[in-house]
Amino acid sequence: MMANIAPAAITYWRTSLLAAAVAAAPLLLGSAVWTQGNAANSPALKLLTTIPVPVTPQNAAGGLFSFDISWVDPANGLYYLADRSNASIDVIDTTGAFTGTADKFFGQIGGSAVGFAGDTGSTATSGPDGVVAAFPCIFAGDGNSTLKSFNGAASFTTLVSTMNTGGKFRVDEMAVDPKDGLVIAANNADDPPFSTIFTYSKSTCALSSPNKTLFNALPGGHVATNVIEQPVRDPSSQRFYVSLPEIDGPGDGTGITGAVARITIAGVVEQVFPINYCQPAGLTVGPNGDLLVGCNSVFDTSGKKCSAVVPAPSPTGTAAAHPATCTNPGFPQSAICNPARGCTGSALVSAAGVGGGDEVYFNAGDGNYYVTAGNDPKGPALGVVSSTTDTVTQVVPTVSAIPAVAGVHGAGTVHSVAAGGPNAHVYLPLPANTAYPNCTKGCVAVFSTQ
Repeated sequence: MMANIAPAAITYWRTSLLAAAVAAAPLLLGSAVWTQGNAANSPALKLLTTIPVPVTPQNAAGGLFSFDISWVDPANGLYYLADRSNASIDVIDTTGAFTGTADKFFGQIGGSAVGFAGDTGSTATSGPDGVVAAFPCIFAGDGNSTLKSFNGAASFTTLVSTMNTGGKFRVDEMAVDPKDGLVIAANNADDPPFSTIFTYSKSTCALSSPNKTLFNALPGGHVATNVIEQPVRDPSSQRFYVSLPEIDGPGDGTGITGAVARITIAGVVEQVFPINYCQPAGLTVGPNGDLLVGCNSVFDTSGKKCSAVVPAPSPTGTAAAHPATCTNPGFPQSAICNPARGCTGSALVSAAGVGGGDEVYFNAGDGNYYVTAGNDPKGPALGVVSSTTDTVTQVVPTVSAIPAVAGVHGAGTVHSVAAGGPNAHVYLPLPANTAYPNCTKGCVAVFSTQ
């Protein structure tokens, strides 16, 4: 799977290209959404409600425009959103155990005592960014290269510890290992990019013993040439995995080969799994050790990189360059690989039909992967991928990016998704818009297949 293989020679993708175009009509509360290739026995994802996000005093823009990663803690069902506009972590009670009502806004972790950077106009320095939780511990990355921890059993809003990773820019996406008391965090905007594995106390949530991993020299002679993205923890292999958007490429974001790296708990990169015509970003663990890889960029059948309908902001806050447009997307817009079987041949499957996004998430409650596709050339969307058939079963149109306003707020795209809790609901944060009800200042949309 080297970068010089011509598109016509690719034989390892089990491809199922879907021809229908994404409908652009806004969704109606409670209505069935537009579907693409929806399996006969697959319940359609429906919008249940929207939860408005309150505006904090720190938010000069007056709404939710800039946010990043979201997470549902399986231990207590709390949903967390890294909200840069409000310089806080937004918390939703998915179960009703804390507020008395399921899917109700619970509160915000932030304020002067925490000191999140907020929306600086550059994603490289804004915060919070990544967030994960394993009750009682909550972890969040900030724009000044720090990882912060909180103890929800003692106080949701009291900072337990802050550790600097030694970089210049934000601590971004992360993953937690509640069994061994480890959390891995990525410094995606630093050059070279690196990750850090921390030990944490499972009782106090205090961080310690940082262990840094560089990606400028990888097994097989590979080099990560354009940042790093989502880490995950796979319990079956007792390993961390990290998305690498580009390996052995020009370093400008146009390379056609990305990869997933496997890392030991000691921080050693022990294997790299290349993926052609995919720039991996989101990563999530599904059944049987499978990993769904969200491709941040989509390529056409000639191997050219597609342009998004609305370009996403780059790490420096300016519009990202898109070198080619295309009308016939091909190859994987998302991919499913199984590292235990080598992530090749039948262990590497193309889930074509939706791509160009950031965070992805596996929902054990309904057996689906959820794929954000804010940069999909057909239009911004949320994709549903069956873990049983490894195919896209539904595409839900979302909203276009909110243009950045210099000195006020950064651009907002629909690029974050989380799912879980006792009702297996799906949570999609949306920037301020009028296409969804109760979302003029930003909200979290709640979906379900039940």
